[in-house]
Amino acid sequence: MMNNTSFSLRLVRFLALRYRRKAQARNCTTTASILAAARATMARKKYCLLATYGAEHIGARVLQPFPPGPDFEVWLGTSPRSRKVAQLRNDSRATLVYQDDSKAACVVLVGQVEVVENVMERRQRFMPKWWAFFPDGPRGDDYVLLRFRPERIEIWDASRGITPEPFGLHAAMLIRRDGAWSKE
Repeated sequence: MMNNTSFSLRLVRFLALRYRRKAQARNCTTTASILAAARATMARKKYCLLATYGAEHIGARVLQPFPPGPDFEVWLGTSPRSRKVAQLRNDSRATLVYQDDSKAACVVLVGQVEVVENVMERRQRFMPKWWAFFPDGPRGDDYVLLRFRPERIEIWDASRGITPEPFGLHAAMLIRRDGAWSKE
């Protein structure tokens, strides 16, 4: 006679292996499918995590990005007096992370950030709800833009079949070379 714990473990193992086979059977690995999945996850999420390099540690914080541009460029608004801007002025390398638990998806972009102080750009990229954080609005001296340009995209997206081997242990990776994305 089998005890409940043993039965539960066997059931979990059975379901996990079934999930794995199903995901592997629909594995999408073309550059176009990877980019489409990355864009869909990024567009769906209201917030992302920005990680920057500091002198003593890596800093990470949640920000509200604008939707990604055609080449996956991402704009973010912030205060020029923030720790992230100080870190980016010293080292422009950064990482953006978009996590979507409901779709079993994660997109990680690695690239460079430029701090943009141009008033015309700031006026074009200012969300109305940001007045609460920046009372002087896009023309005020407490608002700048961060222009993130990715050089690498990593994605794992079970709902869209982007589950490269070894299953679940690494993401599909794209590198930007000569203005075009290609698989690494």
